Formats: sequence, structure tokens, C-alpha cells
Amino acid sequence: MNINYFSVWIVIDWIYLAAVARKVYLRNGLGLGDFRKIYGGGKHRGPRGVVFTKGSGSVARHVLKQLEKIGVVEKDPKGGRRITSAGQRDLDRIAGRVATAAAKQQ
Repeated sequence: MNINYFSVWIVIDWIYLAAVARKVYLRNGLGLGDFRKIYGGGKHRGPRGVVFTKGSGSVARHVLKQLEKIGVVEKDPKGGRRITSAGQRDLDRIAGRVATAAAKQQ
């Protein structure tokens, strides 16, 4: 396997992890079903047209478990997931770095 091909998939995985962490940051209490709706899309059924279908639950579940493992999100007693204080601090720090880098480019 080419190392460049492998590194691309690592970057894609981190982008997906960051996207899910951001969703939890913006709206606490999101559960697996919510993420299946968010990352769902159209199912092409030939002449019958396109119908919305939910996304894969196993991928969303795996991402949520990985975020719990690194301490960014935790299970909410009311249901779903919520951001931890350490996770919020990390995401705020990363967002600040991105904002300053974007300001420097302009």
C-alpha cells in the first residue's frame, strides 16, 4: 500500500471526527439517531425517484466511541452525547488557531 494513500484516509478520518465533535459542541444531546439523520442522503431508486435514507449507524457509533475514548464527548444523562469541559477547551483552542491563520492569509 502506498503511504500517501494511507495518510489521506487518516486525514479524512480526522475530518469526520472533527465534524462530529463540532456538531456535539453546537447542539448538546445529539444521539446516534440524530447523526444518522444528519449524515444521511438520497437513495437513488431508478425511475421511482430519490428518497431520503438515514446514514450508517456503525460509522457514527464508532466515531462517537472514539471521541468518548479521547475525552472530547461524554454520555448525557438526559440522552445523547454532550461535550466535556476539556473537549470544549480543545475545540476553542483549535478554532482560535484557525481564525488567526485565516486572518494572516488575508
